Amino acid sequence: MNTTTLTPEKTEIYWDVVTDMLSQAITGELVGMSNFATLTGTIDDVHEKMECAEHANCERGHAEGFIHLAKKYKLPVNINMDGYYWKNVRECFLRWANKPDFIGCIIIQEVILECFAVSMYKDVGNALEDHEIGQLFLCISKEEEEHIEHSIDILQAELDKDYAGFIQKVEDIHNDCMTILAEWSATVDLKGHCGVCRGECMKNSLYAAGMDIKSLRGNAINLYLKTLDRIGIPGTKSLQWIANLPM
Repeated sequence: MNTTTLTPEKTEIYWDVVTDMLSQAITGELVGMSNFATLTGTIDDVHEKMECAEHANCERGHAEGFIHLAKKYKLPVNINMDGYYWKNVRECFLRWANKPDFIGCIIIQEVILECFAVSMYKDVGNALEDHEIGQLFLCISKEEEEHIEHSIDILQAELDKDYAGFIQKVEDIHNDCMTILAEWSATVDLKGHCGVCRGECMKNSLYAAGMDIKSLRGNAINLYLKTLDRIGIPGTKSLQWIANLPM
C-alpha cells in the first residue's frame, strides 16, 4: 500500500486496520440507510414516515463522509452489504419489516445497531483522534446518538401499553439480531470471514491502532444495556440475555 499521503510514522498494519474500519462503517451505514428507507413502509403516521426518511438520508451522508476520506487517503475500502454478518442483519430487519412491525424495526435499528455504532465509532475515533478520519468517527458517533434518543420515548410508551408483551418482543429481537452482532464482535469470527475485511480478520491487528475487540465489544454492549435500562427493561432480564450471547 502506498502510504506516502498518510502519516509516515504509522505502520502499514495500522492503515490496513483503518481501511477495514472504514469498510465496516460504510457497509453498516448503507445497511442503516436501507433499513430506515424500508421503515417508512411499516407505519401510517406521516410525521414518523418523514422522520424515517430523514434518518435514511442521514445514514447516506455518513457513508458518503467515510467514502470521501477513504478516497482522499487512497484507502482501498471494501463495501460489501452481502458480507455474512451485515447481510444477516439486513435480512433480520426485513423479517420484522415484512410483518410489518414498526416497533420491532425500531428496536433493531435505533437500539441494537445504533448502540454498536455510537460506541464503536467513539472508541475508533478516540484511537485515531490525531487524524481527521478519527475526528469524523467521533462526529458521526454524536449524530448517531440522536437515533437512540428518538427511540426512547416511543419504546417507553410501548412498554406502558403492554409490559409483559413488550419485554417478550425485545427478548425475541435480541435473540434474533443481537446474536448476529455478538458473533461479529466475538474474539474470532464464529461464522468464518465477514466478507468485508480485505485480508484476514482485522481483529488480529487492532493492536496496531491501539484497540482490541474485547474493549470495543464490551463498551458497545454496556451502552446497549444502559439503553434498555432507560427504556424500562429490568436488569434481571437484560443481563441474562447478555450472558447467553455467543462469546
